[in-house]
Amino acid sequence: MQGSGSNFPEISSFPKILLNWLCWIYGILVRMRLVFYRKKLLRSSHPGIPVISVGNLTVGGTGKTPMVGFLTESSQQAGWKPAIISRGYRNRSQAKIQRVRFCENSNLDVDAFGDEPSMLALENPEVPVYVSASRVDAAEVAKERDNPEILILDDAYQHLKIKRDLNLLLIDAERGFGNSQLLPLGPLREPLESAERADAVIVTKSNLGNFDEVFQTVLKFKRDGCPVFRFDYRIEKITSLDGQEEKETSELKGKRLLLSSGIANPQSFSKLLKLEEGCPVAEMRFEDHHNYSESSIRNMIEQGNNTPHDFWLTTEKDAVKLKSFQQQLKQLWVVKMKIQPDPEWPAFFNRFLDGLSKTPLSK
Repeated sequence: MQGSGSNFPEISSFPKILLNWLCWIYGILVRMRLVFYRKKLLRSSHPGIPVISVGNLTVGGTGKTPMVGFLTESSQQAGWKPAIISRGYRNRSQAKIQRVRFCENSNLDVDAFGDEPSMLALENPEVPVYVSASRVDAAEVAKERDNPEILILDDAYQHLKIKRDLNLLLIDAERGFGNSQLLPLGPLREPLESAERADAVIVTKSNLGNFDEVFQTVLKFKRDGCPVFRFDYRIEKITSLDGQEEKETSELKGKRLLLSSGIANPQSFSKLLKLEEGCPVAEMRFEDHHNYSESSIRNMIEQGNNTPHDFWLTTEKDAVKLKSFQQQLKQLWVVKMKIQPDPEWPAFFNRFLDGLSKTPLSK
Protein backbone atom coordinates (compact mmCIF):
# COMPACT_ATOMS: atom_id res chain seq x y z
CA MET A 1 0.00 0.00 0.00
CA GLN A 2 1.54 3.31 -1.04
CA GLY A 3 1.63 6.40 1.12
CA SER A 4 0.33 9.74 -0.04
CA GLY A 5 3.04 12.03 1.33
CA SER A 6 5.52 13.63 -1.09
CA ASN A 7 8.50 12.37 0.94
CA PHE A 8 7.52 8.67 0.65
CA PRO A 9 9.94 7.83 -2.22
CA GLU A 10 12.91 9.35 -0.35
CA ILE A 11 12.03 7.52 2.90
CA SER A 12 11.42 4.19 1.17
CA SER A 13 14.61 4.46 -0.86
CA PHE A 14 16.86 4.70 2.22
CA PRO A 15 16.48 1.03 3.28
CA LYS A 16 17.04 -0.04 -0.33
CA ILE A 17 20.26 1.98 -0.52
CA LEU A 18 21.41 0.46 2.77
CA LEU A 19 20.59 -3.06 1.59
CA ASN A 20 22.47 -2.44 -1.66
CA TRP A 21 25.55 -1.40 0.29
CA LEU A 22 25.29 -4.40 2.61
CA CYS A 23 24.84 -6.70 -0.39
CA TRP A 24 27.91 -5.16 -2.06
CA ILE A 25 30.04 -5.54 1.07
CA TYR A 26 28.82 -9.08 1.62
CA GLY A 27 29.64 -9.94 -2.00
CA ILE A 28 33.19 -8.61 -1.65
CA LEU A 29 33.78 -10.62 1.53
CA VAL A 30 32.39 -13.81 0.01
CA ARG A 31 34.48 -13.48 -3.15
CA MET A 32 37.62 -12.66 -1.13
CA ARG A 33 37.11 -15.81 0.94
CA LEU A 34 36.71 -17.93 -2.17
CA VAL A 35 39.88 -16.43 -3.69
CA PHE A 36 41.81 -17.09 -0.47
CA TYR A 37 40.85 -20.76 -0.61
CA ARG A 38 41.63 -20.95 -4.33
CA LYS A 39 45.07 -19.37 -3.76
CA LYS A 40 45.56 -21.62 -0.68
CA LEU A 41 45.89 -18.65 1.63
CA LEU A 42 43.15 -20.40 3.59
CA ARG A 43 43.78 -24.12 3.90
CA SER A 44 41.55 -27.11 3.26
CA SER A 45 42.26 -30.59 4.57
CA HIS A 46 41.01 -34.06 3.71
CA PRO A 47 40.11 -36.47 6.53
CA GLY A 48 41.63 -39.45 4.71
CA ILE A 49 38.34 -41.21 3.99
CA PRO A 50 35.87 -40.41 1.19
CA VAL A 51 33.65 -37.36 1.75
CA ILE A 52 30.29 -36.52 0.17
CA SER A 53 29.07 -32.97 0.70
CA VAL A 54 25.45 -31.89 0.32
CA GLY A 55 24.67 -28.19 0.18
CA ASN A 56 23.14 -25.26 -1.67
CA LEU A 57 23.79 -21.68 -2.75
CA THR A 58 20.66 -20.24 -1.16
CA VAL A 59 19.31 -19.79 2.34
CA GLY A 60 16.27 -21.82 3.30
CA GLY A 61 15.26 -25.38 2.65
CA THR A 62 16.20 -27.23 -0.52
CA GLY A 63 15.66 -30.73 0.85
CA LYS A 64 19.25 -31.21 2.04
CA THR A 65 18.41 -33.33 5.08
CA PRO A 66 16.22 -35.84 3.18
CA MET A 67 19.00 -36.05 0.59
CA VAL A 68 21.56 -36.85 3.29
CA GLY A 69 19.28 -39.62 4.53
CA PHE A 70 18.86 -40.90 0.98
CA LEU A 71 22.63 -40.95 0.38
CA THR A 72 23.21 -42.64 3.72
CA GLU A 73 20.83 -45.44 2.83
CA SER A 74 22.25 -45.72 -0.69
CA SER A 75 25.81 -45.98 0.68
CA GLN A 76 24.80 -48.71 3.11
CA GLN A 77 23.04 -50.67 0.37
CA ALA A 78 26.25 -50.49 -1.65
CA GLY A 79 28.22 -52.01 1.25
CA TRP A 80 29.73 -48.85 2.74
CA LYS A 81 29.79 -47.84 6.40
CA PRO A 82 28.79 -44.13 6.64
CA ALA A 83 28.86 -41.48 9.30
CA ILE A 84 26.91 -38.20 9.08
CA ILE A 85 28.24 -34.78 10.03
CA SER A 86 25.87 -31.84 10.47
CA ARG A 87 26.18 -28.26 11.61
CA GLY A 88 23.11 -28.71 13.81
CA TYR A 89 21.62 -25.30 13.14
CA ARG A 90 20.04 -23.68 16.23
CA ASN A 91 20.89 -26.55 18.54
CA ARG A 92 21.14 -25.47 22.17
CA SER A 93 24.18 -27.42 23.26
CA GLN A 94 27.42 -25.68 24.19
CA ALA A 95 29.42 -28.81 23.33
CA LYS A 96 32.00 -28.42 20.58
CA ILE A 97 31.18 -31.84 19.13
CA GLN A 98 28.14 -34.02 19.80
CA ARG A 99 27.57 -37.61 18.72
CA VAL A 100 24.44 -39.77 18.61
CA ARG A 101 24.01 -43.33 17.41
CA PHE A 102 20.37 -44.02 18.12
CA CYS A 103 20.68 -47.80 18.43
CA GLU A 104 23.14 -47.23 21.29
CA ASN A 105 21.27 -44.47 23.10
CA SER A 106 17.66 -43.57 22.32
CA ASN A 107 17.54 -40.77 24.92
CA LEU A 108 17.92 -38.07 22.31
CA ASP A 109 17.73 -34.44 23.45
CA VAL A 110 16.34 -32.85 20.30
CA ASP A 111 16.78 -29.26 21.49
CA ALA A 112 20.44 -29.85 22.34
CA PHE A 113 21.20 -31.86 19.19
CA GLY A 114 19.08 -29.98 16.63
CA ASP A 115 15.95 -31.05 14.76
CA GLU A 116 17.53 -32.04 11.44
CA PRO A 117 20.41 -34.17 12.85
CA SER A 118 17.91 -35.70 15.28
CA MET A 119 15.70 -36.70 12.35
CA LEU A 120 18.72 -38.25 10.62
CA ALA A 121 19.66 -40.17 13.76
CA LEU A 122 16.11 -41.50 14.23
CA GLU A 123 15.81 -42.62 10.61
CA ASN A 124 19.30 -44.15 10.49
CA PRO A 125 19.67 -45.75 13.93
CA GLU A 126 22.82 -47.72 13.05
CA VAL A 127 24.66 -44.66 11.69
CA PRO A 128 26.60 -42.26 13.96
CA VAL A 129 25.53 -38.64 13.54
CA TYR A 130 27.87 -35.86 14.59
CA VAL A 131 27.01 -32.20 15.18
CA SER A 132 29.74 -29.60 15.11
CA ALA A 133 30.49 -26.19 13.64
CA SER A 134 33.81 -27.70 12.49
CA ARG A 135 33.42 -30.56 10.05
CA VAL A 136 37.21 -31.06 10.21
CA ASP A 137 37.17 -31.69 13.97
CA ALA A 138 34.05 -33.82 13.78
CA ALA A 139 35.59 -35.94 11.01
CA GLU A 140 38.66 -36.62 13.16
CA VAL A 141 36.52 -37.70 16.11
CA ALA A 142 34.35 -39.85 13.85
CA LYS A 143 37.42 -41.61 12.44
CA GLU A 144 38.77 -42.39 15.90
CA ARG A 145 35.48 -43.48 17.45
CA ASP A 146 33.48 -45.12 14.65
CA ASN A 147 35.96 -45.91 11.88
CA PRO A 148 33.50 -45.01 9.07
CA GLU A 149 34.29 -45.78 5.44
CA ILE A 150 32.56 -42.66 4.10
CA LEU A 151 31.50 -39.31 5.54
CA ILE A 152 28.33 -37.51 4.46
CA LEU A 153 28.24 -33.79 5.24
CA ASP A 154 24.93 -31.97 5.62
CA ASP A 155 24.79 -28.32 4.48
CA ALA A 156 28.51 -28.05 3.70
CA TYR A 157 28.76 -26.38 0.28
CA GLN A 158 30.24 -23.27 1.91
CA HIS A 159 32.34 -25.22 4.45
CA LEU A 160 35.56 -25.19 2.44
CA LYS A 161 37.88 -26.21 5.28
CA ILE A 162 37.20 -29.86 4.51
CA LYS A 163 37.93 -31.31 1.09
CA ARG A 164 35.31 -33.53 -0.49
CA ASP A 165 35.31 -36.30 -3.09
CA LEU A 166 31.76 -35.61 -4.29
CA ASN A 167 30.37 -32.08 -4.04
CA LEU A 168 26.60 -32.08 -4.55
CA LEU A 169 24.78 -28.80 -5.17
CA LEU A 170 21.05 -28.87 -4.45
CA ILE A 171 18.63 -26.40 -6.01
CA ASP A 172 14.96 -26.18 -5.04
CA ALA A 173 12.79 -26.37 -8.18
CA GLU A 174 10.12 -24.25 -6.50
CA ARG A 175 12.36 -21.37 -5.48
CA GLY A 176 15.29 -21.64 -7.86
CA PHE A 177 17.72 -18.81 -7.15
CA GLY A 178 15.00 -16.29 -6.27
CA ASN A 179 15.97 -12.86 -7.59
CA SER A 180 19.60 -14.07 -8.06
CA GLN A 181 20.83 -11.46 -5.58
CA LEU A 182 23.22 -12.04 -2.71
CA LEU A 183 22.18 -11.56 0.89
CA PRO A 184 20.55 -9.43 2.21
CA LEU A 185 18.84 -8.33 -1.04
CA GLY A 186 18.26 -11.91 -2.15
CA PRO A 187 18.60 -15.54 -1.04
CA LEU A 188 22.11 -16.28 -2.35
CA ARG A 189 24.87 -17.22 0.08
CA GLU A 190 27.36 -17.15 -2.79
CA PRO A 191 27.41 -15.83 -6.36
CA LEU A 192 25.84 -18.08 -8.98
CA GLU A 193 29.24 -18.76 -10.54
CA SER A 194 30.06 -20.80 -7.43
CA ALA A 195 27.98 -23.56 -9.03
CA GLU A 196 31.17 -24.44 -10.93
CA ARG A 197 32.51 -26.15 -7.77
CA ALA A 198 29.78 -28.80 -7.97
CA ASP A 199 30.53 -32.33 -9.17
CA ALA A 200 26.79 -32.83 -9.73
CA VAL A 201 23.70 -30.64 -9.47
CA ILE A 202 20.47 -32.06 -8.08
CA VAL A 203 17.24 -30.17 -8.67
CA THR A 204 15.06 -31.16 -5.73
CA LYS A 205 11.25 -31.20 -5.55
CA SER A 206 11.17 -31.14 -9.34
CA ASN A 207 7.58 -32.36 -9.28
CA LEU A 208 6.60 -29.22 -7.35
CA GLY A 209 8.38 -26.56 -9.39
CA ASN A 210 9.76 -25.58 -12.77
CA PHE A 211 12.66 -27.95 -13.48
CA ASP A 212 13.27 -26.63 -17.01
CA GLU A 213 13.66 -23.03 -15.82
CA VAL A 214 16.15 -24.01 -13.11
CA PHE A 215 18.01 -26.26 -15.55
CA GLN A 216 18.44 -23.44 -18.09
CA THR A 217 19.78 -21.12 -15.39
CA VAL A 218 22.26 -23.57 -13.92
CA LEU A 219 23.58 -24.45 -17.39
CA LYS A 220 25.09 -20.96 -17.54
CA PHE A 221 27.17 -21.44 -14.39
CA LYS A 222 28.02 -25.11 -13.91
CA ARG A 223 31.27 -26.46 -15.29
CA ASP A 224 31.34 -28.60 -18.43
CA GLY A 225 30.69 -32.26 -17.74
CA CYS A 226 28.84 -31.62 -14.48
CA PRO A 227 25.58 -33.62 -14.67
CA VAL A 228 22.19 -32.24 -13.60
CA PHE A 229 19.71 -34.64 -12.03
CA ARG A 230 15.99 -34.30 -11.44
CA PHE A 231 14.78 -35.57 -8.04
CA ASP A 232 11.09 -35.71 -7.10
CA TYR A 233 9.96 -35.59 -3.47
CA ARG A 234 6.78 -37.54 -2.69
CA ILE A 235 4.74 -38.74 0.28
CA GLU A 236 5.33 -42.37 1.23
CA LYS A 237 2.77 -42.75 4.04
CA ILE A 238 1.49 -41.07 7.18
CA THR A 239 2.11 -42.36 10.71
CA SER A 240 0.81 -41.47 14.15
CA LEU A 241 3.12 -39.29 16.22
CA ASP A 242 4.00 -42.23 18.47
CA GLY A 243 4.78 -44.36 15.41
CA GLN A 244 2.33 -47.09 16.38
CA GLU A 245 -0.08 -46.64 13.48
CA GLU A 246 0.29 -45.86 9.79
CA LYS A 247 -1.97 -45.18 6.83
CA GLU A 248 -1.52 -45.20 3.08
CA THR A 249 -1.51 -41.90 1.20
CA SER A 250 -4.67 -42.99 -0.65
CA GLU A 251 -6.59 -42.28 2.56
CA LEU A 252 -5.85 -38.56 2.16
CA LYS A 253 -7.74 -38.31 -1.12
CA GLY A 254 -10.62 -35.85 -0.85
CA LYS A 255 -10.04 -35.38 2.89
CA ARG A 256 -9.95 -32.05 4.75
CA LEU A 257 -6.39 -31.52 5.98
CA LEU A 258 -5.17 -29.30 8.80
CA LEU A 259 -1.42 -28.61 8.44
CA SER A 260 1.20 -27.64 11.03
CA SER A 261 4.84 -26.96 10.13
CA GLY A 262 7.94 -25.06 11.16
CA ILE A 263 10.02 -25.40 7.99
CA ALA A 264 11.70 -23.04 5.56
CA ASN A 265 9.23 -23.64 2.73
CA PRO A 266 5.77 -24.58 4.08
CA GLN A 267 4.24 -24.09 0.62
CA SER A 268 5.93 -27.28 -0.56
CA PHE A 269 4.29 -29.22 2.28
CA SER A 270 0.87 -28.10 1.13
CA LYS A 271 1.70 -28.77 -2.54
CA LEU A 272 2.76 -32.34 -1.80
CA LEU A 273 -0.53 -33.06 -0.09
CA LYS A 274 -2.48 -31.57 -2.97
CA LEU A 275 -0.65 -33.97 -5.29
CA GLU A 276 -2.24 -36.75 -3.25
CA GLU A 277 -5.61 -35.05 -3.88
CA GLY A 278 -5.92 -33.97 -0.26
CA CYS A 279 -7.68 -30.69 0.54
CA PRO A 280 -5.78 -28.42 2.96
CA VAL A 281 -8.33 -26.29 4.82
CA ALA A 282 -6.02 -24.44 7.21
CA GLU A 283 -2.31 -24.14 7.97
CA MET A 284 -0.43 -23.34 11.16
CA ARG A 285 2.92 -21.97 10.03
CA PHE A 286 5.83 -21.42 12.41
CA GLU A 287 9.33 -20.14 11.72
CA ASP A 288 11.94 -22.63 10.51
CA HIS A 289 13.40 -24.75 13.34
CA HIS A 290 10.59 -23.61 15.65
CA ASN A 291 11.00 -24.61 19.30
CA TYR A 292 7.59 -25.79 20.46
CA SER A 293 6.45 -24.77 23.95
CA GLU A 294 3.48 -25.71 26.11
CA SER A 295 1.73 -22.49 25.12
CA SER A 296 2.24 -23.09 21.39
CA ILE A 297 0.91 -26.63 21.80
CA ARG A 298 -2.19 -25.29 23.57
CA ASN A 299 -2.73 -22.79 20.76
CA MET A 300 -2.32 -25.52 18.15
CA ILE A 301 -4.86 -27.74 19.89
CA GLU A 302 -7.30 -24.85 20.21
CA GLN A 303 -7.03 -24.05 16.51
CA GLY A 304 -7.39 -27.73 15.68
CA ASN A 305 -10.56 -27.97 17.75
CA ASN A 306 -11.98 -24.93 15.97
CA THR A 307 -11.14 -26.14 12.45
CA PRO A 308 -13.23 -28.96 10.98
CA HIS A 309 -10.80 -31.49 9.48
CA ASP A 310 -10.30 -35.19 8.77
CA PHE A 311 -6.53 -35.35 9.30
CA TRP A 312 -4.14 -33.11 11.23
CA LEU A 313 -0.70 -33.41 9.64
CA THR A 314 2.86 -32.27 10.36
CA THR A 315 6.32 -32.85 8.88
CA GLU A 316 9.00 -35.33 9.98
CA LYS A 317 11.25 -32.44 10.95
CA ASP A 318 8.58 -31.03 13.28
CA ALA A 319 7.67 -34.46 14.60
CA VAL A 320 11.06 -34.99 16.29
CA LYS A 321 10.29 -31.98 18.51
CA LEU A 322 6.60 -32.73 18.96
CA LYS A 323 7.12 -36.29 20.23
CA SER A 324 7.53 -34.98 23.77
CA PHE A 325 3.94 -33.69 23.50
CA GLN A 326 2.46 -36.84 22.00
CA GLN A 327 0.01 -37.32 24.87
CA GLN A 328 -1.62 -33.98 24.01
CA LEU A 329 -1.27 -34.50 20.26
CA LYS A 330 -2.78 -37.95 19.80
CA GLN A 331 -4.69 -36.74 16.72
CA LEU A 332 -1.54 -35.53 14.95
CA TRP A 333 -0.20 -37.52 11.99
CA VAL A 334 3.31 -37.32 10.53
CA VAL A 335 3.88 -37.17 6.77
CA LYS A 336 6.71 -39.52 5.82
CA MET A 337 8.62 -38.50 2.70
CA LYS A 338 10.45 -40.46 0.04
CA ILE A 339 12.85 -39.35 -2.66
CA GLN A 340 12.34 -40.48 -6.23
CA PRO A 341 15.73 -40.10 -7.92
CA ASP A 342 16.49 -39.39 -11.54
CA PRO A 343 16.73 -42.68 -13.51
CA GLU A 344 20.34 -41.73 -14.38
CA TRP A 345 21.36 -41.20 -10.76
CA PRO A 346 22.08 -44.81 -9.63
CA ALA A 347 24.62 -45.37 -12.41
CA PHE A 348 26.37 -42.07 -11.60
CA PHE A 349 26.49 -42.75 -7.86
CA ASN A 350 27.65 -46.34 -8.28
CA ARG A 351 30.46 -45.20 -10.59
CA PHE A 352 31.52 -42.74 -7.94
CA LEU A 353 31.56 -45.41 -5.21
CA ASP A 354 33.34 -47.89 -7.46
CA GLY A 355 36.12 -45.36 -7.95
CA LEU A 356 36.75 -44.98 -4.23
CA SER A 357 39.00 -46.91 -1.92
CA LYS A 358 37.99 -48.07 1.53
CA THR A 359 41.65 -47.94 2.54
CA PRO A 360 42.34 -44.74 4.54
CA LEU A 361 44.24 -42.15 2.55
CA SER A 362 46.81 -39.68 3.81
CA LYS A 363 45.63 -36.10 4.20
